[in-house]
Amino acid sequence: MNRLFGMTRLAPPGWDQDGTQVPPTLIELTAKRWKGLIVVGYAFLIVGLVLIGTQVWNGLYGPMFEGQLNLTQSPTALLVDSLTGTGGIAGGIAIASALGLVMYARFMAWWRHG
Repeated sequence: MNRLFGMTRLAPPGWDQDGTQVPPTLIELTAKRWKGLIVVGYAFLIVGLVLIGTQVWNGLYGPMFEGQLNLTQSPTALLVDSLTGTGGIAGGIAIASALGLVMYARFMAWWRHG
């Protein structure tokens, strides 16, 4: 009869056990499934920061030190030129993709939880 009306009966958890069984230990593995994607996102973030830092060093600070602080352009123009160069754009794309990957992985770890 319990099998027939098992879904409709109100009973406390464990009513059909005699107390001698060891309850199973549940380990949450959902977030661990997405840690690889989070690590890839952090790697993209580091690569993007290195690309932008290298581009800014070569475009702004390198000419300042090599030219004994005598520049042909203003430092603001050199900064804009270095950030809109190939390395700056690639670094920005890497940082944006890192942000997207980490947000997606964190959201999916939360969404697939339980």
